[in-house]
Amino acid sequence: MKKFFSQNNTFIIFILLIIITIFIMTIDYHGKAYLNWLESIGLRLFSPINRGITLVAGNTKNYLKAIAEFKRVEEENKELKEKIEITYQENAILKEKLIAYDRLKKLLEIKESFSYEMIHSLVISREPGNWFNSIIIDKGITDGVRKNMAVATYRGLVGRVVSADSRTAKILLILDQRSAVGGMIQRSRDIGVVKGSEGNYCYMEYLSHDADVKINDVVITSGLGSIFPKGIIIGKIVGIKKESHDLFQKVIIRPEVDFTKLEEVFVVKKSE
Repeated sequence: MKKFFSQNNTFIIFILLIIITIFIMTIDYHGKAYLNWLESIGLRLFSPINRGITLVAGNTKNYLKAIAEFKRVEEENKELKEKIEITYQENAILKEKLIAYDRLKKLLEIKESFSYEMIHSLVISREPGNWFNSIIIDKGITDGVRKNMAVATYRGLVGRVVSADSRTAKILLILDQRSAVGGMIQRSRDIGVVKGSEGNYCYMEYLSHDADVKINDVVITSGLGSIFPKGIIIGKIVGIKKESHDLFQKVIIRPEVDFTKLEEVFVVKKSE
């Protein structure tokens, strides 16, 4: 046998090569159907898994996209809120400037109507426990403020200076019972003395019994005396007390100035 194989090696190898070639050709011819069948079985087995993986991958992608979009919208909302807050603050500042401008404009109009120098001042404090009777302003002797100078706003008379130091001054309001101002009814020109009361009103005393007085008459400073110049509005008459046996009638005046909202005033600097 060995002798046979040794003598016929070439022939045997040739036969083996033919067999291998036929086998390969058979696989190539029938393999496609065989492989397609295996592929079909694989697709049927793994299709649900593939769909699940695809669904999870898609949802994960959408979730990540939604998170990114949410963060972007959140950042935009934050920026918008900051811009709105800045705009709100700017509007508040502008509104305050307009209010201040309007007050200053009216102060200048009052100043032009008098032949006296006006010292613009800010209210910086009120007397503790004495809310309606006195205030402190930010102008003093250095600025030309002196005792007994009149103090007013564009709406009307505030009071007079009762004391001053170098930088500040104390103002006694016309609401104080110690205050007394020469007053005149603008329409009829009748005169009297306006004094403070315990409330938010003033009284006009020493007004003759025959004086022509009506509700809503405007009362102004009479200019009598050396403190208050003539023509500053004090307030309007809201009540009249007149008895037949009295020599004088007494009227109640509501001041034009709102003393709870005093921010700016001017001191009337009369020429010496």
